[in-house]
Amino acid sequence: MTTETTEGGQASLDAFAKMRDTSLPLEDRYDANFTDHDPAAGQPAGPGGPEQFGKSFTDIERDVIETIATPTRLVTVMDLSGTHTGEFLGHAPTGRRFRVRNVQVLGFRDGKASDRWGSTDELGILQQLGLM
Repeated sequence: MTTETTEGGQASLDAFAKMRDTSLPLEDRYDANFTDHDPAAGQPAGPGGPEQFGKSFTDIERDVIETIATPTRLVTVMDLSGTHTGEFLGHAPTGRRFRVRNVQVLGFRDGKASDRWGSTDELGILQQLGLM
């Protein structure tokens, strides 16, 4: 894994770690005005949207390839994998695993996630789960 951090970028790395800590309530991890600029089909607005993905798949693994952190933004490229154990895009759980490339751009304000732009290979996930 490669991490490039600009001056003040540690704040975004810390906020990102906090955002991923599901033991904390959503309001401690996401700004009240959180905006997901690239939501999945049927994904609820606000911080509940990104959290829904975690309810569709257990044992999610994020193998980070590269991260760039500035004081207010974090860009990360990773391989994402997990097991389909909950409804995903209207499909019942299959118990199958997937592994795809994922790119995320996250904005942070006051130590909380404020924006998300991303690209996840949803077609690749559906194919690997045998749903396409």
